[in-house]
Amino acid sequence: MSPTQSPSQILLDVLVVVVAAKAVAELAERSGLPAVVGEIAAGLLVGPSVLGLVDEGPVLAVLGELGIVLLLLDVGLHLDPGQLRDVGRPAAAMAVAGTVLTLGGGWVAARSAGQPADTALFLAAALTATSIGIAARVFADLRRLDSVEARTVLAAAVVDDVLGLLTLTVVTRLVVHGSVSAVSVAFTVAVAVAYLVVSGVAGVRLAAPFFRAVERLSRSPGTPLALALAFTLALAVLADKARLAPLIGAFVAGLALSRTDQREQVAQDIVPLGHLLIPVFFLRVGVDVDLAAAARPAALGLAAVLLAAAVAGKLACGLFAGGPPVDRLLLGLGMLPRGEVGLVFAGIGLQQGILDAERYGALLLAILLTAVATPVLLRLRLRRSTP
Repeated sequence: MSPTQSPSQILLDVLVVVVAAKAVAELAERSGLPAVVGEIAAGLLVGPSVLGLVDEGPVLAVLGELGIVLLLLDVGLHLDPGQLRDVGRPAAAMAVAGTVLTLGGGWVAARSAGQPADTALFLAAALTATSIGIAARVFADLRRLDSVEARTVLAAAVVDDVLGLLTLTVVTRLVVHGSVSAVSVAFTVAVAVAYLVVSGVAGVRLAAPFFRAVERLSRSPGTPLALALAFTLALAVLADKARLAPLIGAFVAGLALSRTDQREQVAQDIVPLGHLLIPVFFLRVGVDVDLAAAARPAALGLAAVLLAAAVAGKLACGLFAGGPPVDRLLLGLGMLPRGEVGLVFAGIGLQQGILDAERYGALLLAILLTAVATPVLLRLRLRRSTP
């Protein structure tokens, strides 16, 4: 899709995306697979790799971004900030352990596959950050967001996102320029932490009285929803300015709105929007994959070793979670999926000339496989652990 498309062509693309996402998701559910697996498969099917009905472009990008923002807003609305604080220590330990183990293991794996040292470091770094969107989707679909494991995974994924983007900054600088300053690293960390602290504290304390006042003054039934979406988009934009993923801002907005009297109404009002837009994000993951490049023997071999390192590092991080008794395997599985930050890494690597088409395809394949396999594994483990 290009910016010069006619309105009718844009509408046709949206039609294809919505129908494909829902049709394949229905088939996945009827086969006992999570809907998100079907949505990613739908992207592969209608994307350039198979049927070529839809290309990556601004319309799909905007719809997908709105979808993931709505998903994280909904997740935040159904969580209590106090409950997240309760799991803060084990979540931070998991995030740090997962980042270190995946970075080290990925570098060794890539080097064993014959990659140069700097390329191996970049590939390993691209695998460090967990996708909070995919993990949140599965826990939400199975109505397990209130479990200790789900809260720990989501809190760890937020910390993981900060660490992943910090790793992105440092590693890209090292690989492209050969050096990195302590000042730039400290500045990146300070801005990210300041955003999380200020937006979290201010959001939670100010949202409730603000929305209470709006409810008294407003006459239109759609005003609370419109303001909730505006509040969410504002925090998402500020998160991007703080060099965090916008979806982290949406998650913080949901946590803040969960303390308001309008929580139930807003949660109910965004359901239809979510049903329409959330699948588009996961379909877009499939559209982005170039199967031809990823299917080359060298790319498949590199993808296999990267996948092994990605899985091992995150599964092991569950062992580092202290606190109350929890299902540590479930924690590790929840940290498996890679998504947003990994895709950012891959795109930067291709643009900067760090990765060629083959390595780019291998990295995307490893990311995609974790995104597809995790919902299946999580569902199996959750069903087994449910009394």
